[in-house]
Amino acid sequence: MYLSAQNRIIYNLCCRGGKVSLPAFQPRPPLLQELITFNGGPRANKFMHHIRQYNSIFAFTSLGVHIDRSINTGNGPYVFRINGVVHHRIGSLLPEPGNRPEYAQLYIYDTEHEVSNRLGILRNDDSSNDLDPNIVADIIKMLDTYNPLVQKFRMARDRLLSPNAPNISIKLIGTQTTHGDRYSLPTASELAALIVGNSDSGVGEFDIIVESCSGQFKRIYPTHPALMALQYPLLFPYGEMGFQLGIKYKQIGNEPLKGRENVTMLEYYSYYEHYRKNEPNPYTCCGRLSDQACVNTYSCIESERLTYHFFHQSELRSETYQGITEAVSKCATLGKHVGVKRILPSSFVGSKRYLIQNYHDSMAICRVYGAPKYFVTYTCNSNWPEIIEALRCEPGQKPRDRNDIIVRVFHMKLHELLDDIKEGIVFGPIIGGNYLTNIFSHC
Repeated sequence: MYLSAQNRIIYNLCCRGGKVSLPAFQPRPPLLQELITFNGGPRANKFMHHIRQYNSIFAFTSLGVHIDRSINTGNGPYVFRINGVVHHRIGSLLPEPGNRPEYAQLYIYDTEHEVSNRLGILRNDDSSNDLDPNIVADIIKMLDTYNPLVQKFRMARDRLLSPNAPNISIKLIGTQTTHGDRYSLPTASELAALIVGNSDSGVGEFDIIVESCSGQFKRIYPTHPALMALQYPLLFPYGEMGFQLGIKYKQIGNEPLKGRENVTMLEYYSYYEHYRKNEPNPYTCCGRLSDQACVNTYSCIESERLTYHFFHQSELRSETYQGITEAVSKCATLGKHVGVKRILPSSFVGSKRYLIQNYHDSMAICRVYGAPKYFVTYTCNSNWPEIIEALRCEPGQKPRDRNDIIVRVFHMKLHELLDDIKEGIVFGPIIGGNYLTNIFSHC
């Protein structure tokens, strides 16, 4: 946030000063309005405690990632932490003979016993006995009524159950660009199509075909507009379209747009992960499932950044890093030992060169001004008055339910401390310094 030349407050982090303008989410269906609340009765409290498990048994796609479960061992707030690269994959419409149905297959295979089949997914999970079969049955009815993606899979089921079942497949439409402005985004019903017969015709470059029984998994890429709706049907019960390429900036006044014209993935998720009063927000107001979705969006953003660096090595001048000198320094004296590498520059936060550059910068400061005199550690208190005051917008919430508020308040207080230190108020005149910020989901 900053003041413009006309003394107008400009919010830059959430909407780029108004240039990012995206549609608001629809009000939740009545069932989710009853269940997704922090001050409801025992039924809602139990649902919110197991909301990740409920979403998992209704997800169309698998979350291919190693989840670190060792961190949630005490009585502290729940933390969702992952290791490695995230892959979202979807299988065929029907399981292979002898295999149990999973994920999207549960919308088609043996739907007469759908409740027990879905609960059976968590048969190795300790929380499987805590899920309410009545809630599962109610969610099935809700998704059948409101979710057009579910309705497409139900249509495929009806076709496959017919006596003369034709070759059926579902096309998940991956649009490349919008139709020229920020408002002409596809609706949820345009994210999937039922294909009867040959599926080779009319398939776009970014489309994903889910066949009847292929035995192969199809990867859903981070830029696919149906990604979040397929992975989080409880957060997006209407099958809302997610991020896609080609979303345009909004023109502010008569000022022409300069530079980029399209919204990036980071800007898209930053816009939606900001809380707006009286608007349902799946990224902030759904407890543990919102935590998982936010971590998932971060992984998608990092994946796209890595993909950009992978395919733009020539623009990044990677040949200056992987020359003869670097090869010799690693004892690669023979030609067979020298391979083509993909280089991450120091501008990529968290990369090896980023850390080395910051280390050398710190050592350079110490070389000129001497060793540091003070080592200051600044931590967060989740019961700060600013955090408690912000939580009153949603009755029943506790600090552990709103990581976004905790992180932003901590960030503001940290910068206030840094400003006080730089102005010489706390420790006297400052001739040099360096700081490292570690922001965790829960402090």
